[in-house]
Amino acid sequence: MACKLLPLRIEMVKKTPRIGLVLGGGGVIGNAYLTGVLEGIRRVSGWDPGTASVTVGTSAGSVSGALSTLGMPCDLMYRYVCHEEPPPGKDLPEIASRFRERPDNEWTDRLYRPTGVVPRPLLSSPSSVLQALMNPWQTSVDLFVAGLLGEGFLSTRTIGEIIEAVQPGGWPQREFWAVTVDLDAGRRVAFGRNDAPPTDVARAVRASCAIPAVFAPVRIRGRRYADGGVLSVSNLDLLADENLDLVVCVNPMSSLEGRSYEGPVDRITAAIHELERRSWLRFGRRLGWERRQVEDAGTPVLLIQPTEADLEVIPVNLMRAEERPAVAERALETTIAGLESRREWMPSLRVLRAAADV
Repeated sequence: MACKLLPLRIEMVKKTPRIGLVLGGGGVIGNAYLTGVLEGIRRVSGWDPGTASVTVGTSAGSVSGALSTLGMPCDLMYRYVCHEEPPPGKDLPEIASRFRERPDNEWTDRLYRPTGVVPRPLLSSPSSVLQALMNPWQTSVDLFVAGLLGEGFLSTRTIGEIIEAVQPGGWPQREFWAVTVDLDAGRRVAFGRNDAPPTDVARAVRASCAIPAVFAPVRIRGRRYADGGVLSVSNLDLLADENLDLVVCVNPMSSLEGRSYEGPVDRITAAIHELERRSWLRFGRRLGWERRQVEDAGTPVLLIQPTEADLEVIPVNLMRAEERPAVAERALETTIAGLESRREWMPSLRVLRAAADV
């Protein structure tokens, strides 16, 4: 009996690029900047940031990252921050409908709620101070200062309520890490990773946003956690060993172009400007080191940070909520312009478009 040979059919299977997303800190203004950048990336590449293989968020970036991984479309988040209505006739996902009931400024106006508890006035973390003194070259200056200062007297409850409006408990199904600092140990903890204590996403984001000496640290399983930006405003290096095809890092608190200050400046204002300049330089150096760790491991990095045009609308006070729409709009413009014109961004753009096409 003769065998019937069937023609062999070969199909090319497209491999979905594994993309990591890193969202840095920067207060309510940084959150607006992130919103504009992510929407710009979506419009040019077609890639949805909410589909990232892993998302790392620090401080304000943890809010954006949590909402993204929980399913908040970045185009609707952009409209929300800019006080715009969704397109007429568009069916809103449930998550966006919940947000529509509470305007953006309602959240930001309620950020500064006292805890009602008298905080520790000094030395919030003696162990962090000791660690900095014992290992000065391996410890962040900000960790040392945070340990010296007292605990904050404001609560991060409102930030938690933003996340709880979307997911009352549990953790996003997609991989999401909220970066914090364990004040009692002086070390970085990324909630959502296997080596971090279990908790719910709202509480983790609250901890990631707990700026030392301003907001009270958040207790999780008996330990105190504070803003992950104390050690790094970006924490890009956490993705060095994740075998990704690309990491997109958006960092609101560093810039290669710098801010130009105009007009009369008194001594106090000049001191504030100088402090900001030195801080951003330090953040930028740390970010450069983190980028090298990821690229040396074989993963390319698309790094997006404020341009001179962005800095024209970004205030020195990153908690000035009334500037959020202008910052988001400008970030959208500069991101689209960069992705369409910057030659060094073209390889990353191809990866993003490939991910969007699969």
